[in-house]
Amino acid sequence: MPVSLVPRAGAIRQTRGFIKMVADAKTDEVLGVTMLGEGAAEVIHEASMALHFHARVHDFIDLLHVYPTMAEALKIVAISRFKDPARLSCCAE
Repeated sequence: MPVSLVPRAGAIRQTRGFIKMVADAKTDEVLGVTMLGEGAAEVIHEASMALHFHARVHDFIDLLHVYPTMAEALKIVAISRFKDPARLSCCAE
């Protein structure tokens, strides 16, 4: 998913990059997350902890992510498994 779909990226005019989440097709357990772009070094820690605790896609969706932050990218990329993130409202619901 392009980082340009993250509201915070647009607000700070740093829209270059991407985020990718890989999950098991049967269990929805998240197997990996890659992020390249502004704030990636800060955001990836949440993904690392989630992998450690065998989080599922819906764990990212259900977790509160403050709007607008770059960490919200994790929620948006998780939602993209079920919906087109380009068609989400500003608050990714």
